[in-house]
Amino acid sequence: MNNDEIARRILENVGGNENIVSIMSCFTRVRIEVKEKERVNEDVIKTLEGVKGATFFNKTYQIVFGGKCNDVYDALSKIVKIKDNVEAVQNNENFGWKTAFDYITGSIQPIIPVLIGCGLIQGIIALMSYVNIDATTYGYQMISATGNAGYYFLPILLGFSSAKKLGVNPYIGATLGGILVYPAVLEFASQGTSASFYGLPVKLVTYSSTMTPILLTMPVVYWIEKIAKKISPTLLKSVLIPAITIIGSLPLMIVVTAPIAQMISEVLGQGIQYIYSHFAILGGLIIGATCPYFVLTGIHQATAIPIVLNELASVGYSVVFPILGFGNAAVAGSALGVALKTKNKELKSEALSSTIIGVIGITEPALYGVLLPTKKSLIAPGIMSGICGALSLTFVVKAMGLGLCGLGGIPLFLGETFLIWCILMVVAYLGAATITYIIGFDDIPE
Repeated sequence: MNNDEIARRILENVGGNENIVSIMSCFTRVRIEVKEKERVNEDVIKTLEGVKGATFFNKTYQIVFGGKCNDVYDALSKIVKIKDNVEAVQNNENFGWKTAFDYITGSIQPIIPVLIGCGLIQGIIALMSYVNIDATTYGYQMISATGNAGYYFLPILLGFSSAKKLGVNPYIGATLGGILVYPAVLEFASQGTSASFYGLPVKLVTYSSTMTPILLTMPVVYWIEKIAKKISPTLLKSVLIPAITIIGSLPLMIVVTAPIAQMISEVLGQGIQYIYSHFAILGGLIIGATCPYFVLTGIHQATAIPIVLNELASVGYSVVFPILGFGNAAVAGSALGVALKTKNKELKSEALSSTIIGVIGITEPALYGVLLPTKKSLIAPGIMSGICGALSLTFVVKAMGLGLCGLGGIPLFLGETFLIWCILMVVAYLGAATITYIIGFDDIPE
């Protein structure tokens, strides 16, 4: 079955074009947001060639493919004709925690490739600095700018993607994000801590590289744009709607939502530093033991990634991101344990290929194709990731950016804790493989 046929079968079994709100993809998953979950035929989709697994989170159906994900997504994009997707999003006013997670995930997911690319370039910069390459040259500064640009202008990128997720004009979202990093605004923030916006008190903050201010602002923009559409005369809608939306959103953003969001980010950052300063073992154990299973549900991008981005923006490094890597190594190791012990030749081949991809930093094929079907093999990743997470926070192992959290992201971990990171990756991998081999698993008969 070729990719075009797989895409056609997926479209048929998610309810057709009329049931699709949006489609996205990452390294291993095609994410399809649907209007009605009941119209999705999961039994058929899970049997399609190349599908490792599938799961719903809120109304987003996540189909795990592994390496061929992008090819299937490209084929699906050619035949999906989305109609009235904005109305479908804006009519969903039943906001709850699942909707909030879906909003955060849908906003962050499209920009992750940019952040990964920039993060790896930052790792290269760290290596160049480590070997004492002249940092004053034009070439060095251009490479540095390339690595930093995606993070520095994060409010603009997230402004666009979060607005699009909510059905707001994405260019309005990008414009509001641009206001937060406008040079004159940043200059004010560098000169003082407070100001006045025509009588309204403003806390001056440097919003470059931030995530939460624009994410918290965009739901407000959604309502303002909705009001603007209702009150604007038909003949003037194209002029008044963007003007009213931007002007109406500006004071609320700079006076209320952005400062509050930044305060939340600062508290979160301080909380993480407090945890690894005072409760490193317990904190690392909890984070490590749970992170492999967050990937199973697909909520890691709405939970772990925002925390990592907040760390990078506030202190310039992340202590949480390395723990995610130990989780990946443990998952890959458990898949190796299955490969060494299973008597099923097809499962052995699947497990071996999954463990190689998992070590690089992509674990969905191992989770869905190997560990989930064999059940007990899911135990070892939590144990070893928890142990390595506790040790990681104890030694304050750092990542300097966001990217693949396995061997594919080695440049991110270069620094004074690199050797410890290497040791813990090996411990997580071999430890999980050993545990899975010893305690066994529910082998699949040939």
